[in-house]
Amino acid sequence: MPVSRVLPPRPDGWYGVAFAGELRPGAVLRRRLMGDDVVLYRTRRGTPRAVRPYCPHLGAHLGYGSTVEGENLVCPFHRFAFAPDGTCVSTGTGARPPKARLSRLEVREIDGIVLVWWDASGGPPRWEVPPVLRDGFPAPIKRFHRLTAHPQDIVENTIDMGHFTALHGYRSARIANLEFDGPSMRADVTTRRGFPPLGDLEFRFTARAHGLGVNSARGVVPSLGLEVQAFFLQTPTDPGALEFRALLALRFAGPRRPAPLARPAAWLATHVIGPTLWADVRQDFPIWNNRGHLDRPRLAGGDGPIAPFRRWAAQFYAQEPARPGEAGCAHELLMN
Repeated sequence: MPVSRVLPPRPDGWYGVAFAGELRPGAVLRRRLMGDDVVLYRTRRGTPRAVRPYCPHLGAHLGYGSTVEGENLVCPFHRFAFAPDGTCVSTGTGARPPKARLSRLEVREIDGIVLVWWDASGGPPRWEVPPVLRDGFPAPIKRFHRLTAHPQDIVENTIDMGHFTALHGYRSARIANLEFDGPSMRADVTTRRGFPPLGDLEFRFTARAHGLGVNSARGVVPSLGLEVQAFFLQTPTDPGALEFRALLALRFAGPRRPAPLARPAAWLATHVIGPTLWADVRQDFPIWNNRGHLDRPRLAGGDGPIAPFRRWAAQFYAQEPARPGEAGCAHELLMN
């Protein structure tokens, strides 16, 4: 009889829930994360906060009609106000505030992305995400897509050498160095890629992951002096559903361009070459959206270190089984 195999739907880690520009001072946003609503807000002084959605007074959803007054989040139902630490500090009637507080989530703002920590056991963050984007690049182009995908599949792409040639048309791809360090992974990759009308050129990049929700790439085309940096965030919103955010920027390094031309050349590279590189990423969408997870894949030479990667990825899943029906049909597999 066939046996169904699924990836657990909620790996622990940091997840991008908004571009920082969406969360301006005084703004309140409603987001989905791991099957639940999360309410984001930014205090008037600019501090981002994330809380679970229901007011502890009488259960109003804080994502519908709440306001930010100074540093406090104010519930729309009875105007109970909550300080940045979650404590109730005032009521709409002037009565003494009860001993109540919001259920807060850890939040970080890195490189223009608002990240929220999710842990199956409700525990605190077990690692931090370092800054990804270097100075000296133009403002990145931003991309946002909703997918029916799993975050592990997206991170696995970075070490799946076979798909670079078979799907994206690269002439070769190999990993020169691979490191796993706790929740972090690093892979140094060398490829040859077509850059019309210049032909096939060597492209070297370093891919990094911090858990399964955050990964990045920094690369260079040495013969062009072209540098690339990208930041990818894959956030499970509901069973089988995911939001994919990305930032991408390019520049020409070194003395190849006179200083007055460096900035416009970098802007032009980001907005002309950048979409070409992004087209490679979009080629993966139909695969991610419809992929099954094989517990025992039949690997071949040139695939890349799939098995070591999966052993590393296993640390992000809680031991308890997934709730019935939560993995979503996109990740089911019928194995003989």
